[in-house]
Amino acid sequence: MAKLANIADFRTQVDGLIAAGSLAQAYRMLTGRTLAMPPFYEYPYLAEGLGKCQPQVVACRMGILSTFTLEGIRDVLKAVALANGFGLETYFGGYGQLEQEILDPAGGLRAHQPKLIVLAWRLEDISAPLGEWFLELSSRQVAEEVEAALGRIRALAAGCRANFPDAAVLLQSFVPPAYPALGILDVEHASGQQKAVATLNAGLVELAGAQSGVHVLDCAALARRSGEAWQDSRHWHVSRAPLGPAALVDLAWELVKYVRAVTGRTKKALVLDLDNTLWGGVLGEEGPMGISLGAVYPGSCFAAFQKEVRGLSQRGIVLAINSKNNEADVREAFEKNPQMVLKWDDFAAVRINWDDKVSNMRLLAEDLSLGLDSFVFVDDNPYELEMVQQALPEVTAVQVPAEPASLPGLLSKLGYFDSLVFSEEDRQRGHFYRGEAQRTRLRQDAGDLESFYRSLQMKLGACPVSKMQVARVAQLTQRTNQFNVTTRRYSESDIQRLSGDPRWVARAYSLTDRFGDSGVISVALARKEKSAWVLDTFLMSCRVIGRTVETAILALIAAEARAAGAKELVGQFIPTKKNAPAKDLFERHGFRQVRQADGGSIWSLDLQAGSLKVPPWFTVEQAGG
Repeated sequence: MAKLANIADFRTQVDGLIAAGSLAQAYRMLTGRTLAMPPFYEYPYLAEGLGKCQPQVVACRMGILSTFTLEGIRDVLKAVALANGFGLETYFGGYGQLEQEILDPAGGLRAHQPKLIVLAWRLEDISAPLGEWFLELSSRQVAEEVEAALGRIRALAAGCRANFPDAAVLLQSFVPPAYPALGILDVEHASGQQKAVATLNAGLVELAGAQSGVHVLDCAALARRSGEAWQDSRHWHVSRAPLGPAALVDLAWELVKYVRAVTGRTKKALVLDLDNTLWGGVLGEEGPMGISLGAVYPGSCFAAFQKEVRGLSQRGIVLAINSKNNEADVREAFEKNPQMVLKWDDFAAVRINWDDKVSNMRLLAEDLSLGLDSFVFVDDNPYELEMVQQALPEVTAVQVPAEPASLPGLLSKLGYFDSLVFSEEDRQRGHFYRGEAQRTRLRQDAGDLESFYRSLQMKLGACPVSKMQVARVAQLTQRTNQFNVTTRRYSESDIQRLSGDPRWVARAYSLTDRFGDSGVISVALARKEKSAWVLDTFLMSCRVIGRTVETAILALIAAEARAAGAKELVGQFIPTKKNAPAKDLFERHGFRQVRQADGGSIWSLDLQAGSLKVPPWFTVEQAGG
């Protein structure tokens, strides 16, 4: 990244903007400096300045319970969260008071009602024998100490899930000692300290896999990135704070990645410039074989970046291009340059022309049926980035570093695409959105909508939520914002509980058409009452909006409710800043408004009238339940 300006000069400029009321510009400057990960001492000012800019943020509460002093992270965490669009309220529990904070019904953690609970500890605090006098233990005693430590952690995690069912729990993994008990022999010894720590961490992973809503923060990876700052001897002995300033910055960034994931704000699409972004040099000047890309610096840096981007695509991130270039030249480069890691077909949508990038970004959003707030845009040109940020503040803009060696790993470091769920459908998401772009073009060419719908050859699948679908259904409730009538978020354990409750109906809907399989694209959760089914949740992936899928699904729900003896289907709409596409759902489908409630409206459909029908251009495949 570019060299940071002197902090005094920077403060003068930002303070002047804030005093003049230019809050948006000040916010962009403060955000840019925070994203550049400046020295620790700058964060109190950045946190204060970002707060003064009054940005629109997603609120989230975090509780941090630790066996050591961690309050030094407060300003860093606040600044990093605000720069990423989150208003984070953090509660720090009493020193070493893990069980007390979790179990006390009148305690500070209970009053805080966190969305994310972080349990942080040192090996020595959870098991002093394993950490401090390891060589005094026999092999049997080591195993017993490991199991005792895991037993305590299981109880802590269970207590969090029982007392804070709406909160995700983050368990800090253990970092092997910098100087293990057996010295250079420890790493290969069957009874070494490092093996004991590895066994502990394997137990944490097993615990997280067995208990929904529990996750593991990989502190070993963080420690490798932070170096000696992760175990700062002076900080520990002076203030019982083992993490040095650099480690606190790294930890804050890692925690904000979890905030993004638990609030369902994971980015979905990566939009890339080409020249000096995916390769070095200007294609129009260097030609397809002359651009810098390959095994030799700096081309090796761009090749490594392409590998990182390809990995994101394989995780389900949608790729797109927004570049000022000749499309024929770009295609030739992808086809002929043997050093190209990414292929043309890896991109779900492209806008390669000489138009402004703001207009292109809007068109990409239309092509992919995605909200602009789902996009991360990477470009080397600060002018282009500033134009996009000013016109489309929802888009997250990332500057290509001036030093090519800093480009690989940049997106992983920022964590915009990190998620706590990974399903088989995520692997296929790029294919889904390439199909969506094809559908958009077909719709533009179709003479009328009915012809377009029929030409898609749509097959709608409907079934009770199965064990295999739980992760995807929970993911949809956490991520879907636009076509979501109530925007209620549910964890995997919540979905498992509701799908097994006879008082509830939990349905998943999938869609295929001539362009491919879109997978599970809609979820309906309904409570069975005496004479009605009440829709607690009805959502649909934004990638299928505009194909009358919602009409077909509502008709199937209504028919199922009627067959079960219900006389009424009740729906609720709770408005948010993003769910305008679902605002008129019930009115369009013959529901009558009953009353206002919870800041929204309640709607009712008379099932005895039988007015809702599945449109004739769908083939429906239903599984029993």
